[in-house]
Amino acid sequence: MPSLLCLDLGTSAAKAVLIALDGTAGPQASSDYPTRTTAGGGAEQDPRDWLRAARAALAGALRGSEERPLALSITGQMQDLVLLTDGDPAPAILYSDTRAADEAGELRKALHAEGVDWDDLAGNEQDATSCAAMFLRLARTDPGLVHRARGIVFGPAGHLVHELGLGAWCDVTTASATGLLEHRTGRWSQDVAKAAGIEGQLLPRLTAETGQIVGRTGADAGALLGLPADLPVVLAPGDAGATTLGIVGLEPGDDYAYLGTSGWLATVVSEDASASSAQDTDLRASGQGGEEFSAGTSHRLALGAGASRRSLRISALLAAGAAADWARDAFLGGAAPEEADLLLEKREAEHGRGPTGLLALPSIQGERYPVRDANLRAAVVGMDGQTRSIDLYAAVLEGVAQAIAHAIKEGESESESAAPARSDAASARRPLAVVGGGARSEPWMRILADVTGRPVRTVPVADAALVGCALAAADALGLEHHLCPLADQAGEHIVDPAPSAGPIVDPDLSAGPIVDPDPSAARIVGQDPSAGRIVAPDPSAVRGHSALRPSHRALYAALAGLRAAR
Repeated sequence: MPSLLCLDLGTSAAKAVLIALDGTAGPQASSDYPTRTTAGGGAEQDPRDWLRAARAALAGALRGSEERPLALSITGQMQDLVLLTDGDPAPAILYSDTRAADEAGELRKALHAEGVDWDDLAGNEQDATSCAAMFLRLARTDPGLVHRARGIVFGPAGHLVHELGLGAWCDVTTASATGLLEHRTGRWSQDVAKAAGIEGQLLPRLTAETGQIVGRTGADAGALLGLPADLPVVLAPGDAGATTLGIVGLEPGDDYAYLGTSGWLATVVSEDASASSAQDTDLRASGQGGEEFSAGTSHRLALGAGASRRSLRISALLAAGAAADWARDAFLGGAAPEEADLLLEKREAEHGRGPTGLLALPSIQGERYPVRDANLRAAVVGMDGQTRSIDLYAAVLEGVAQAIAHAIKEGESESESAAPARSDAASARRPLAVVGGGARSEPWMRILADVTGRPVRTVPVADAALVGCALAAADALGLEHHLCPLADQAGEHIVDPAPSAGPIVDPDLSAGPIVDPDPSAARIVGQDPSAGRIVAPDPSAVRGHSALRPSHRALYAALAGLRAAR
């Protein structure tokens, strides 16, 4: 079966796999590379390690295969500053490097003096991790290196493409994380580049498609990577875009939730020239606007250019699984996750599915969404003499789910104002894909389904970026294929639809019933249990959580005001 050779140059390792056009995958191979940390917040990698690891991973993926792959498709970590020089490569400054805080402040002031709001131009809040600020710092600390630069790329995928002799390229998803891309136009910003001292000819070419053929391997590809000549090379979106493509796809309205140590909701939205202003007006008119719902609370990454411009909107919680870990230690005596799940099951058996009646913020380390407040802290409100420790733990899980629900509602509003592709009813019936360690907890998945009013589908995520690479390459090459995102690969494996009386109606919506559970599917139905599971919401529980959502949202501002009054 014809296959695509997919390579993900991640934060600590290169991973490669052959994915056939029928969706089957060969063995995955990987090779690690080190990160060097320095005083003052420095984080660097050696681009030569990327090439070594890429060659090893590709060799492992191709081992035993006699068929020539159709193409090489590449994704990787984003927001690195990589100077292309003659001779030995300079160390790559990573996205996590924070040494350029002073330079970021200087850039902000310089741009403001020219009437440019850097955050608004880039579509994201800019700080020390901006590649523009990194370059300005490097120009001061190592001017000789900057003088030798013949170009810049912004991650290992772009570096590998350059080493293959295909020029300097950057996918638009990676570009939108640099602080140098104009969010509204999808072009490099001359204002930011000038302020940072970056000459225009140093910046790489931008891709115009989700996956773009940037050239073909030459005769030296064998020595460099062990690959044949004349192999098409596809530059896929950076890792955030490729992962989203691999989990749910990149159509407007596609979304997934991640519940790891931190958490987020990633939503694909259409870009319309009037969408941002219309959304801001709508939020302020509904009483939800103001500083808390500024553009800075969600991160935006471009997904394409041209008439069908889309963005990936990431609403990030600083603590999701970390909040659950803290709550188990604080309220359950350090119980293991499995022990806590048994206690939640017992509680549910006694009281049924539905809100605890408590309001909890999971912000044990500050917060990024729905407010950006480094000083905000966690809280549980509404306790009485009947409140038990398991109630407090359940409330923290509800708090994480409510934050995800706030992001879903905001994303739906933005999608409708730009391109109303789905009705409220259709959105609610569409399962919310969930990945990360938190997805292993069935009680938490029931809470998430009840709070959001959406069926929840757990999805394995280990190979998502590689699946996204394959999808991007197949489309770029115009191939007929049977590839699909991981969320679409799971069978109809339904857990606990909870057929309580009546359909679900969200008081915030006017479209009527949004979920009408099938009582005949009351237990597990379907095919492969290992393919994931769908947890359906309980209608009565959805109504209860929806009624509490405005109060939960208001709690962020109330606690911020309380802290300010101290």
